[in-house]
Order: sequence, then C-alpha cells, then structure tokens
Amino acid sequence: MSLDPGAGSGGASVGQGGQATVGESGASSSGGGSSGCSDGWADCDGDTVCEVNLHGDPRNCGACGAVCLDDGTCSETGCSGATEIARGYPTPDDANGKHLFIYEDEVYWTAGEGANGSVQKVPARGGPVTLLAGGQNAPYGIAVNRHGVFWANLNGTNLMRVDREGEEDPKEIVDSSFATLGVAADDREVFWAQRSAGIGMPGRGSLIGQITMPDGLPDDEFHEDERASPHLIALDEEFVYWVDRSARGTVNRTRRGTGETDRLADSQSFPYAIAVDDAYVYWTNSPRSGNDGDAAAAVMRARKDRAGAPEVLWTPAEDDVAHPSPDCIAVDDAQDGFVYWTDQETPRVLRKRKDGSGRQQVLYEGGAPRGIALHGGFVFWVEEKGPGGVRKLPR
Repeated sequence: MSLDPGAGSGGASVGQGGQATVGESGASSSGGGSSGCSDGWADCDGDTVCEVNLHGDPRNCGACGAVCLDDGTCSETGCSGATEIARGYPTPDDANGKHLFIYEDEVYWTAGEGANGSVQKVPARGGPVTLLAGGQNAPYGIAVNRHGVFWANLNGTNLMRVDREGEEDPKEIVDSSFATLGVAADDREVFWAQRSAGIGMPGRGSLIGQITMPDGLPDDEFHEDERASPHLIALDEEFVYWVDRSARGTVNRTRRGTGETDRLADSQSFPYAIAVDDAYVYWTNSPRSGNDGDAAAAVMRARKDRAGAPEVLWTPAEDDVAHPSPDCIAVDDAQDGFVYWTDQETPRVLRKRKDGSGRQQVLYEGGAPRGIALHGGFVFWVEEKGPGGVRKLPR
C-alpha cells in the first residue's frame, strides 16, 4: 500500500485518482492515465497536469514531497541544504522515527513507540512512501536483504519479515519472551539481539540469534550470554559485532560460523550503537539521565583484529554544547574518511575523522535525529520527534 509522501506536512499530496510516481528521468504519471512529464517536471497532485518544477520547487525538490528544510533553495542538483524526503509515521499526530536501513536506493525505517508502530520505505531521492507493515508493537532495529525486510518489535518481543514491496502480509519469524532489539542482515544470514530485561540488566534470555537465508529456522542458541545486555549489532563477512548496553558494558565480535565470541573492549559506559569498516569497529557510549552522566559519553573505535587498546575519538570535553549524548553511528569506507553520529540531546548530526584527528564537524542542528546511514554521497537520518521525518544532507 502506497501512502502520501506529504502526509501531515503541507507537502505534495496524491489525488484519489491514483498513486503519483516519479520516474527515473524525473517524469511522472498519476495513475489517472497521464502519459508522463518532461524531464524535471512532475504531476504531484494526481490531476494529470505536470505542474511541479522538480528543479525549482523547494516543497518538491527532485521528487514529489521532498522538502528543502530551513528555507533552503532547490536547483537541478537538489536542495541547498538538508532535504526531508518523508514524514508523518506511524501517523502525522504521533510521528516517531527509530532506525533506518538503505538497500538498493530505497530507505527503510521503523516508527512508533507502541502497538500502532509501522515499517515503511521511500526512494532515496524522495517520492511515494510505501507502507510495509502497520500495527507493529514498538518496531526497532531493521535490516534488508534480497530475501526481504526484517525488523524487531521491542515490546512485541518478536522478529518480523515482509517482502520488499509490501505485497504480502508481514510474518512473524521469531517469537521471543524477551525484548528484541538490533537486527543485521546480508544475503547469507539475519542476526538479531535480545536482552533478558531492562537496559543494563543481564540474565537468561540475553543472546545473539541467527537465521540462515532463505528459509532457515531461527537459532536462539547461536550465542547466549546471561552476563550481557545486547543492544545494536553490525556485520562483516566473518563476524557479527554487538554492544552490551550496561554500566560496565562490552563490545564484542561473534564468529558467524561457530558462535565463538571475543571481547574487543570492556568497561564501556552504556555502549549504544555500532558500525564497522574494513579494519575497525566503531561505537557510541551513551549514558542517559540517571546513568553515568556526560563525562562517560564517547565515540570510540577498536581494531577488529584485537591489536592494541580501544581508542577514544570524541568526548564531551571537546564540545562547546552542554550535555551531548551520542546515539546512532555510521562510518564511511575511505581510509581517511569520517565517522558520523546523531546526538538527540543537543540535537545534532555530527562527524569526525575516523582516526580522531581534527575537530568535530556539526553537519545539521535541530530536530531529534536518531537512526543514521550513509548512501550515495549523502548522510541520511530519521527524526524521533516532531514530524518523524527521514532527512538527508550531502556529505
């Protein structure tokens, strides 16, 4: 089911005559029989008239419903600043974005705190939003491969799957008695993290689970760890990497073939999110109010091969804003590239050199950024509050 990309925003809407779609060349058709538009023009209201200049309209910049934020201008190359490509999920009155994943030029994300949560996707350039699943109970981590879309319902204590087009009904593939959180996938396998109880409370039921694609049975004994509180996870060809979100938390790698686990870092303060490149694993330490406080917040990295000690890349001491709280994290592939993270408390999207050199760079300030990903020269993030928008900014 496809929904209005401008719901709740004052952006473009789709008329009842049919779904408006933007073609690869920028042309569109409305489902009402339009033969298409000239390059750079689109029918964004479904009336078969190509009324929108996609190279000049800041409310429909590059695609219907793609809005240039902060009074930005629109040109043939896109918005002059940040672009909001979707908003208003699970509902315009209760928008709440969580985590996102980008696969084949489409952005997939989870939204919602309670039983009315949703999973949806939008083209990376903007355009119609496709609802993949509604009525989900606090959908959280999400990952996509050629076999489908996979996400964890934190309150529903389960793992779900749906096809990438949303043509089939969502299917429960893991029924757990414990909170399900992080999800990671490639075409070989899907992994999920679950914890026994609340944040930082280890016990029976804490584990990293595995599903072999395309139709393998869930293995909830792949790696059990009653001493940990697993949270978010990441993959490479050999290992699944995960954080233990505890007061004296750990960062770990578990071999995909055997479940054997090595520790990469210990005595970390409430590690939250994790990302990897060819040589390093990166993570955020993110104490919340009532935990360790600002001083323990950090962006960190450690070598995958376990050589040397973990390195501190960023701490609040080098920031000029009070009470920063690093949240989700992403890293590019360049050897001299950057690590990116969101900060909900300040709120900002930031980056810094992967080796820790130089100063932090604030890419965007405002909103309530949560999940983050890199794709095609852009940094993407999803807003947890306000319009719950999916936003992007050139890197």
